[in-house]
Amino acid sequence: MTVFMVGVAMRTIPLYWSYLPFNLDGLQFAAPARYTLSHGHLPFSHSYFHPDKYVFSALLTICSQLTGVSPLRIAQPMIAVIGSIPCVIAVWLTRRLGRQLRWRPGIVRVAAALAGLVLATEGIYLGRSAAVTSEGAGLVFVAVLAIVFYRMVQTGRLSWVVLTILIISLFPLTHNLSTMIGALVITALLALALRQTTKQVVLAGGFAVAGFWLYLSGYYSIMGMSEFSRVASLPGLFLAWLLVLIVVAIWLPSTSTRAQRGVPTFALLGGVGILVTNFFVPVFPGTAALQPSALLFTLPIVVGGFLATRGLPYITTTKDGAIVLAMLLGPLALIGFALTGDLTFEYQGIAVRSQIFIHLAAAVLAALTVVDVGLRGRSHRKHWNIVRTSFVPLLLIFALVSAPVAFAGLRATSAQAVIAPNEFEATTFAVTHVPNTWVSDGHLTRLASYYYPLQTNSTDTILYQWLRGGDPPACPVISQHSWTTVGAQLFPASPEQVGSTQYQTMVTKRNVIYSASGDDSLLISSPVTSQQNHC
Repeated sequence: MTVFMVGVAMRTIPLYWSYLPFNLDGLQFAAPARYTLSHGHLPFSHSYFHPDKYVFSALLTICSQLTGVSPLRIAQPMIAVIGSIPCVIAVWLTRRLGRQLRWRPGIVRVAAALAGLVLATEGIYLGRSAAVTSEGAGLVFVAVLAIVFYRMVQTGRLSWVVLTILIISLFPLTHNLSTMIGALVITALLALALRQTTKQVVLAGGFAVAGFWLYLSGYYSIMGMSEFSRVASLPGLFLAWLLVLIVVAIWLPSTSTRAQRGVPTFALLGGVGILVTNFFVPVFPGTAALQPSALLFTLPIVVGGFLATRGLPYITTTKDGAIVLAMLLGPLALIGFALTGDLTFEYQGIAVRSQIFIHLAAAVLAALTVVDVGLRGRSHRKHWNIVRTSFVPLLLIFALVSAPVAFAGLRATSAQAVIAPNEFEATTFAVTHVPNTWVSDGHLTRLASYYYPLQTNSTDTILYQWLRGGDPPACPVISQHSWTTVGAQLFPASPEQVGSTQYQTMVTKRNVIYSASGDDSLLISSPVTSQQNHC
């Protein structure tokens, strides 16, 4: 319960700045929920229809209906609860593994609490699980499917078969990347179960895995999902990584302890190498380089990741360790595919988003490692015992130190996640009262297109051209004072800072038709001349 409460509390922090959903994607769910509540059915128009967002949109609609709170206001509390469920799952898995390792009950409780608290507070995972997006539900679905499917192949009971089929049927309607991760995870679980169960049960598991792959590929192909097309466009490469996943899943539990620790260490070092390289030059051309503040907050997570690599032998010698191992290997396979696929923003997105699904397994492994080293056994050297014991609180401190990166916005990342009330109100004004095309940065234009998909006529292209030395926009502009400090959002590229003089010159030469104060003052201005058709 403590872990769950901490998880919810951390994921409601964005409410300190705004009652609106944390991140723009939340508006893509609030809009259809608003439509559903007013029309009595889910929207089917092209602008509202998202083939992989129906489950989350329906869930948000139900929560709004039950509580009487608008989708915009209930979205963040709802995702705070959903995003905390994997933390509880981490506690449950760690507790089972500790018992199977025959640790003392007190030691097991410490390890379980530590795993849950690390996952609840660690910055990168916190940022994604606090965001109002169907990926939050996908993180839960992947963990639950791994547990349910593993129970199915272990016991062969009809109840587990029914639950597996139910979760698989909902997956493609929930989140596209989570669906592919889920399919990879149960593929790895099936490979791990080959030596542990009967042929009949393995055959049933094989049918479930094959059916899942056919279902998701067929559904996403028919619906024209661009995310799946990036995988389908390189079928040979994807099948190669699928084969690597199966081989590693079969080989790793039976190899030496050194090799078991070496494989994830190699993967971690590769990730750190890419991270450091991206600090100096974007690995994926056209995307943002890593900001110094983001690198600083990420380093404690890397330390936790290194500790996690030392814990792999704990899960290869326990019955339920296969669940954690599959949840580690599945996302790694998709990351490998993305990094060897193409150096574009789309494949960077696959790699960056896939790594989020590793964090649950990593938290469990890191907690098992530090508790084993720090609390089990004693040395004759008193000072070494003190040092070893300090590993336990240090892991949690490292997680807490990294937490600010979740909410840093343009100061550390290429996208602003918090939607300020004055931003939402100004954008609503522009959508309602500006008849022609208007201009702003990527944050506000996406805000408009996500929440008002049938009404907005905005663009960020003209602003981009102006920031790169072109002419000032000859149409209405929504501008913010923060453009002169953290910069204007040009996602996926790095934000572009506007000089104070340049900004003031632009504003003074235009008619201000809307002004909003706040932590970040905001203006809507139009050209002095009547010719406003150059956007």
